[in-house]
Amino acid sequence: MEWELLLTFLLLSFFICMILTIIAIPQIIDIAFKKQLFDVPDYRKVHTGQIPRLGGVTFLPGIMIAVLAVFGFLAEAGYAGDLARNSSEIMFCAAGALFLYMTGVTDDLIGLSYKIKFPVQIISAILLCTSGLWIDNFNGVLGIHHIPALIGIPFSVVLVVLIINAINLIDGIDGLASGLCIMGITVFTVLFVKVGLANYAIIGAAALGALLPFYVYNVYGTSEKQTKIFMGDAGSLTMGYIISAFTIKAATFAYRSDLPEDERSYYFVYAFAILLVPVLDVVRLFVHRIIHKRSPFTPDRCHIHHKFMALGMSIGKARHTIIGISFGLFILNIILINYMNINIMLAADILLWTLMHVFISRRIKALKAKDVSSARMYHE
Repeated sequence: MEWELLLTFLLLSFFICMILTIIAIPQIIDIAFKKQLFDVPDYRKVHTGQIPRLGGVTFLPGIMIAVLAVFGFLAEAGYAGDLARNSSEIMFCAAGALFLYMTGVTDDLIGLSYKIKFPVQIISAILLCTSGLWIDNFNGVLGIHHIPALIGIPFSVVLVVLIINAINLIDGIDGLASGLCIMGITVFTVLFVKVGLANYAIIGAAALGALLPFYVYNVYGTSEKQTKIFMGDAGSLTMGYIISAFTIKAATFAYRSDLPEDERSYYFVYAFAILLVPVLDVVRLFVHRIIHKRSPFTPDRCHIHHKFMALGMSIGKARHTIIGISFGLFILNIILINYMNINIMLAADILLWTLMHVFISRRIKALKAKDVSSARMYHE
């Protein structure tokens, strides 16, 4: 497909979804206030006031309308062959996304336990792998290259569930989850354009069309003016699933093609590096909770954004810092992969992440000790 034509359809997909989202969000906010559907503040949450959490309800319908319309235009223009190349992957992905979306909407309306949501995530991940979209090569990580389906498919299911939960659990302050999703999907969309995966790029453009208007309402809206809305599980589960599908597609594209070995490593790292912050954070959280003999899904205030806010950062500064760290690690990794073994680089990523958390934890303890000391001096 010619570059100019692809760009036209990318913009069409983006603007259709963006316009639909801009129209839908105010209506959803109005309905939420009429029906009293709010995200109730508690000890873990940083917001106050009545804020709807149904922003993600707009995501999947808008994306599907935009993508299906653009695919229809492409088919009419004689490009049905380009769309058919990955049609089974996209159809299975749509099925899994719809399953997660319905679960997320139900959770946002009446609440669901993880005993229900977790099996749904696993089933949706299996649907994705059923299309043949699963990791069958570790690209030299831990010295492993090609892996059989018996290992690759379960690993891919775990990976999809991990990424879904990474996006879901990092959705704790305004604009953080949506900001990371915007950055990640932009990166993947650029990659898909570069390598000629037009249908995946069109889905990415539609997802950005859904995310950008939501980001504006989420970050710049106010509860007083009834213009603020949260993503909710409908949004975070859907976006986490789309990003997980993009990750596996980007990772498998390289070694299922005839690219040289060094280029395969580049694309493999490109696929995973943009997710380092949310994925490493959810792994850290799960390990921390298990060590303390709690369920890994037990809510607490140990997320990375809670830590930065404990240092005295505002919500906005914490958001910008985390997104900046995520983008910085991505750039660092795609540069270093040209000069460094992938295993050394992975070890360096984990080491940097661990040292950062050790420093932050010690700084928080020092601030708390200072506050206690100041309080004692005041009472004395």
